[in-house]
Amino acid sequence: MTATYLALEALFTRYLNLVKAEHNHLPSVQFDPPWPSPCALPQEKNCEDNTVYWKPSPRKESNIFNDLEKALEISFRPEFVEYYASFWSNGICVERDDINLSLIQIWNEEDQEKLKENILGHTFAKLKSKQALSYFIGCTHSDDVICIDHETGEITLEKPGRKAHKVLAPSLETFLLSLNPTLDNYDG
Repeated sequence: MTATYLALEALFTRYLNLVKAEHNHLPSVQFDPPWPSPCALPQEKNCEDNTVYWKPSPRKESNIFNDLEKALEISFRPEFVEYYASFWSNGICVERDDINLSLIQIWNEEDQEKLKENILGHTFAKLKSKQALSYFIGCTHSDDVICIDHETGEITLEKPGRKAHKVLAPSLETFLLSLNPTLDNYDG
C-alpha cells in the first residue's frame, strides 16, 4: 500500500469515527435503487426514512483511467489514479484552518464514467487555454477547485478555466493528512 492509499484510508477512518461518535451509526445517504454502490450496506437500510448506510469499500481495479490516458496520450500522476481507484465511497466534507471543501469519490460504475467525462472536459479546457495540466479531486463551497498539478504533484486551488492561484500542499499525501472531516452534507 502506498502513502496515498494509507493517507486516504486514515482520513476515511477519522470520518467514520466522527460520524459514529455524533450519530451512533455509519454515514448515510438517500437510497436510490437505480444508483447502487459497492460501499452501500443494503442490510443496514433504514426503511423509515429511505436511507442506506455506507462505508468506504476497497476496490480491486488499479488503473481505472487506462482508456482515458490512451485517448489523451498522457499518463496521469500515480497518486491521482490511486486517489480514485482505491475505494468505492461517497464524497466527504473536510476542513483545515484555511479552507473547507468537499472531496470527490466514486460511488459506483456510472459515477466513475461521469467522473471520466468531467476529467476529459477539464483536461481539454486546460490544453485549449495552454494552461498547466491539473486534475481535480474536490471543490470548495465557492467556485474553487482542488487539483493535483500534473508536473509537480502539488495540491492547488484554482478557479475553473484559470490557472492555479494557491498551493495548498506539496503532495496529495500531505494534503489528505492535513484535513479534518466534518459532518457537513456532501452534495456532489
